[in-house]
Amino acid sequence: MFRFIPEAWMVVRGGMPKLVLLVEFSGNDEKEVEAKIIEATRIMNPYGYHTRRATPGFDTEKYWTVRRESFNLLRKHVTGRRTAPFVDDVIVPPERMPEFLPQMRAILDEYKLLYTIAGHAGNGNFHVIPLMDMHDESNVRAIDEVSDKVYDLVISMHGSITAEHNDGIVRTPYLSKMFNQEVISLFQKTKDIFDPENMFNPGKKVGGTKDYMIAHIARE
Repeated sequence: MFRFIPEAWMVVRGGMPKLVLLVEFSGNDEKEVEAKIIEATRIMNPYGYHTRRATPGFDTEKYWTVRRESFNLLRKHVTGRRTAPFVDDVIVPPERMPEFLPQMRAILDEYKLLYTIAGHAGNGNFHVIPLMDMHDESNVRAIDEVSDKVYDLVISMHGSITAEHNDGIVRTPYLSKMFNQEVISLFQKTKDIFDPENMFNPGKKVGGTKDYMIAHIARE
């Protein structure tokens, strides 16, 4: 805990941050890295952001550990709700992030969801992790409604509903937002060639419906 005293002091000075951005610099030598840090600091200074420079070793690793374990921290330390990452892999062009993030948050807030957002700012990829009581049917209904609205927003900004986690049961019903019928039929033909009996991963990439998705939602 004492190792996070500098961060606690930052909260005292500036309040609880709405967004934390971790930036890792690399280069051919220390001089090149130092130049990049100085330039980034120069660009950010006019905005009044609170920053902290960390040196390689534990000082940096503690931040990346928190980032990597953010999902598990939620999953293991919250009772009465479960993590429900159903719009967890959207991506938009990085230059659209200032528009996209407030609009996506407005959709999530409309349904009074408790959530975290993590991701990769460099390429505009975001992982949304809501905490939901899946015994509440209104939350089950919200999954479809929120997905529809968020994915429509993503498409309107020339993004993708899937960036790095593939299309499983939870995204397959919405692939028609991304692909025309000709492309979707190619998915089906490929499936028929390699899995004509539909034995492997049914409901994923092809053949998935919203009813099938909802029927497979984990409630506990």
